[in-house]
Amino acid sequence: MKRKAFYIFWNLFVISGVGYAQQQGITIKGNAVNSKGLGGLYQVVVINQRTSTGLLAQPNGHFTLTALKTDTILVSASGFGVKRICFKDSVPKSEFTVTVILDSIHYTLAEVKVYPGKNLREINKERSTLGDIPNTDTYKSPTLLNPITLLYERFSRLEQSKRKVAQLEDEEKRRDVLKDLFHIYIKHDIINLSEAEFDKFIDFCDLSDDFIKNSTDYDLVMTIKYRYEEFEKSKDYVSPNK
Repeated sequence: MKRKAFYIFWNLFVISGVGYAQQQGITIKGNAVNSKGLGGLYQVVVINQRTSTGLLAQPNGHFTLTALKTDTILVSASGFGVKRICFKDSVPKSEFTVTVILDSIHYTLAEVKVYPGKNLREINKERSTLGDIPNTDTYKSPTLLNPITLLYERFSRLEQSKRKVAQLEDEEKRRDVLKDLFHIYIKHDIINLSEAEFDKFIDFCDLSDDFIKNSTDYDLVMTIKYRYEEFEKSKDYVSPNK
């Protein structure tokens, strides 16, 4: 019975001793540095989270404050994240020296796309070259002197491939011209398209090289504006067969 009473007394003594140690004041001497171990950070702030009081560290990043062993101390600096330190589970002593390593704040920004600032004069110059698919034939004019060579070049796979490449290059040029116009029209609130919709809208418009090349600026903008309105309406159309 006496032994049991002794253990109870001893446990109460240990608990009270730990509680006292946790509540006693401690001195914290710290130094704030960056991830490379360099000090001298700008405006190092040290705050006691329990009391909401704080101080500014010295220009070299060193600081000294008193707190309870259970307190959580917040340390930060301009351009750095917050680092939390607490000595609750540390060995009992009255003074602690610590180096606080702060991590830089990294911001992830949304992607920004910068488009070339082409003006209408530059775009019109490119418009004027649409449809000019070069003749890939060696013999430009049919003559009776070279009928076999002429027929060969007209129907050979190589010459057909050359023409196909020239047509594809013209198609790409036509799309680039229209996309440059779309950027200008969007800037002036004539249409409102996302870049992801450009190719689909170009297919919807189905404008020929001849029309794009020979139309006036006014006719072209009004046509594209009208086709844009039709394009937007088509998005809301639901087929009755569905």
